[in-house]
Amino acid sequence: MKLAARIIAIGFAGMVMLFSACSGEKDYARNFDTSNVPPLCFYDFAKYEKGGFTAIGWAADKEDGAPLKKIIVYVDGKAVGEAKYYTDRSDVVSMYKNERWLKSGWRVSVKIPLEKGPHTSMALAYDQDEALKVAFKDFTVE
Repeated sequence: MKLAARIIAIGFAGMVMLFSACSGEKDYARNFDTSNVPPLCFYDFAKYEKGGFTAIGWAADKEDGAPLKKIIVYVDGKAVGEAKYYTDRSDVVSMYKNERWLKSGWRVSVKIPLEKGPHTSMALAYDQDEALKVAFKDFTVE
């Protein structure tokens, strides 16, 4: 719920700034720095078995390369872990032709209680300047 409130607050603030900038009174566009492009983030795998949750994916940034500043994984809206170790992803390097993205692989493995049924996980990937990209993955506990 806290995350949803932040998104709503940011969205509302963005709308207020947009309406102010479009009022025609002044040129506010020069006050915004849009040079930082959000990172790429892909969520490849989410699985829960024997009390353990595992999330695997990759994330990289055009400006910063990889690894990113931080990647936080949530399950059903609750933060469950942060990627601490990054793995080589030669497939990403080959696909995007960018050697700086080799350490773009991330993994989070944690012991958490989950009930049977469908669940939603998301990975929030932050670059060095805090630009954010969110990737989602649904999974089912059998």
